[in-house]
Amino acid sequence: MKSPKKANLVYNYLRRNIETGKYAIGKRIPTERALCAQFNISRPTITGAIHRLVEERLLRRNGKAGSIVLAAPPPRTFTFGAILLMLGHQQQVESLFGFVGHELAHRAGIDQNALLLRDPSWGDDPNEPDLGTRYREIAQQFIQRKVAGIFLMPQNILPGQYLSATAGIAEDIKAAGIAVVLIDSDLIRYPQRSAFDLVGIDNFSAGYTLTSHFISLGCRKIDFFGNTARHPTQQARVSGYLQALADHGLPSDPAAVQYGNLHSAEFVIPTLRRRKPEAVLVLSDFRAASVMRFALQAGIKIPQNLRIGSFDDLPMAAHLSVPLTTVRQPAAGIGAAAYQIMLQRLAEPDLPPMHVQLGGELIVRESSGPGRAADTST
Repeated sequence: MKSPKKANLVYNYLRRNIETGKYAIGKRIPTERALCAQFNISRPTITGAIHRLVEERLLRRNGKAGSIVLAAPPPRTFTFGAILLMLGHQQQVESLFGFVGHELAHRAGIDQNALLLRDPSWGDDPNEPDLGTRYREIAQQFIQRKVAGIFLMPQNILPGQYLSATAGIAEDIKAAGIAVVLIDSDLIRYPQRSAFDLVGIDNFSAGYTLTSHFISLGCRKIDFFGNTARHPTQQARVSGYLQALADHGLPSDPAAVQYGNLHSAEFVIPTLRRRKPEAVLVLSDFRAASVMRFALQAGIKIPQNLRIGSFDDLPMAAHLSVPLTTVRQPAAGIGAAAYQIMLQRLAEPDLPPMHVQLGGELIVRESSGPGRAADTST
């Protein structure tokens, strides 16, 4: 019995190669025997896929001589959905994922595809109570529209949770036959991986690089300030930070990783005064701006008394009262890579889950301060 799923895989593979010109008009496609070996499926399944292309007048079967390409199909157009948090301005600060969304829309437009871009967050708090409901409502709207694929930025994984609340929504989308590409973060606690495609930066490397930068400047007491959520992106950065400390022979104090509300002076200022770090790595530029503001309010000079580094390189990072050292996320690259992964997933739905990690770039500014002379005291 022929498998419709496997026949669709072969059909999509052949059609895409005809569309792209890999199988040119007037030329033969691989033989049915060769396709059987390539896909490890039966001859009747291959024949069924080829027959669909013959009915569409894209191929002509020529007996033992094989099948010949008659014409290139018109390009197929798709409608995609994207659910991304904080697309707008956060307290008048442009969001990284706004730039990702712009790139997704740009790429779709070039191919004459459509992108429906939605943001379930109404404020600056990614953990607001009604967020999950709005996620599900948007996902259901996209399912009803029968979009071809959805770019999905998951909700945070909260303390005590193993999965993001978005995991069930992703499974509903998958059950509807719609492709899912995750943006920035997975649905499951780090370092586990879900069965969905994921595109983001190498957050472990980013944490390692930023920590190593401060160590190279002579810092030995370096803390990490994170959000209360156990977001996989954050935890990968924490893991990179801890590994850098270990590789440079520095102790890793569990109390050096502080989780709390980084937009609250009541958390940030007492923590800085109690811990007295030489440098602090902050989860994101947006939160680092708050930490910097509270530190300066408390009379802690930057970088003289405290060095600060972060992640993202939002446009505001270079224009803070003390310009911020940060690891730049290539927002346009994330959008472009996610779009290409989506097209590949549609063409070959049975591929194993893909995890694309782009490199971040260390941008050094005044907040990390100058290097220190080596301590020669005994």
